[in-house]
Amino acid sequence: MTGRRMIPPLKALATLECVVRHRSVSLAAEELCVTHGAVSKQLTTLAAWIGQPLFLDNRRRMVPTPAALRLAKGVETGMSTIYQALDDVQAATAEECDLRVIAPATLAMYWLIPRLPTLRRSGLKIKAHVRYTHTYDSWQDLPFDVAIRTDREPPSVYRRSPLFSDVLGLVAAPAVAATVRSSDDLCRLTVLESETRPGELDAWLSAFGGNRSDLGAIETYEHNYVAIEAAVTGQGAVVAPLAVVGTHLARSTLAQVLPEVTVPGPDFAAIYDPRSAGGRHARSFANWLRTLAPSTDAPALNS
Repeated sequence: MTGRRMIPPLKALATLECVVRHRSVSLAAEELCVTHGAVSKQLTTLAAWIGQPLFLDNRRRMVPTPAALRLAKGVETGMSTIYQALDDVQAATAEECDLRVIAPATLAMYWLIPRLPTLRRSGLKIKAHVRYTHTYDSWQDLPFDVAIRTDREPPSVYRRSPLFSDVLGLVAAPAVAATVRSSDDLCRLTVLESETRPGELDAWLSAFGGNRSDLGAIETYEHNYVAIEAAVTGQGAVVAPLAVVGTHLARSTLAQVLPEVTVPGPDFAAIYDPRSAGGRHARSFANWLRTLAPSTDAPALNS
């Protein structure tokens, strides 16, 4: 039997993972609730233990070396395994937790809420209370335990756990979609647009190689979900995130128009404060959401 292998101090490893994730000593210190000097000391200790520098000489930003990236990834994976084990052990005796979830209205209506019935069957003792948000809402001013957002860099106090990346396509009721057999048919098509999603129709038209003048008519609605409902009832076609409206596509209440034309859509992520009273449940909920995601290249979740 071989002896146990020595590893660097766990505090130093956790500090490295945090600095690599934020690319900042200051932000890492804020998350870890320590001083800037304490973070620097842990990095110095780890570099001495490893026997090589962990960051490149860059005064503007902390740029990790390949060795630091590899080590930080290993720490992230190990922490994820530990947190999952803790969740599994504590779930057996935990009481049901009420979790406040805020999400964009369209995502909540078409993707999140239809999947909530499976939450109880998952074994998680979580009851999610969903509140819709609209584009111009200040989501950080709302009470929440988990926020589903497209923000790429939320305030450092929050942990961002990627869920999935969507793509945008033109969809309509099947009877309407069947009338568009080629690009020439767009001149007879009414396209529905929402005030809260500026630019999405133009992005799709650019990928198509056309412009607004190629369309038969454009009708504008206040919210994206209203435009989608209008499309379901046969009033026209709308550019929509395909995974979000996937249930409609699966049930053939919507169909893609010119399915070969798509553009990158929003990147959805679960955002929560890991240090809050509901942080453990929020992390479990975020992991559960990720199991439902249609596709993602996101790294494994951790704290």
